[in-house]
Amino acid sequence: MDKHMNDFLTVGDALPDFSLPGLDGETINLGDFDGRKLILFMWASW
Repeated sequence: MDKHMNDFLTVGDALPDFSLPGLDGETINLGDFDGRKLILFMWASW
């Protein structure tokens, strides 16, 4: 993803495809959910 800091996503924009490790260690790709509604909870504890 080559975006500049001032090029933020806005409501209605498509998310770029990305992958994350699941709780079971298997990789989950955002593209696997194409066409389905998905809620992402992203958090950090710094």
